[in-house]
Amino acid sequence: MNEINKQKRLRDAALMAAEADKIRVVKAAEAAADASHLQGQGIARQRAAIIDGLRQSITGGSGDTLSADKVSELLLITQYFETL
Repeated sequence: MNEINKQKRLRDAALMAAEADKIRVVKAAEAAADASHLQGQGIARQRAAIIDGLRQSITGGSGDTLSADKVSELLLITQYFETL
């Protein structure tokens, strides 16, 4: 009888350990997803600040506005030269 109880406890312990490992893996994946999401938000804010700065430097406070196409072209050219 003791052997049966021992085997049952060992099986329960193995199930609990497997469940704990599963939770660790899931939590690590969630943390990585959150980190990637926050990194993406930071990059988006950085690009928005770059675009605002370029727009201000080109218009020079004259009140002129740039079209979305011109801003996109300017951003692509700027990124191209930064990669060189």
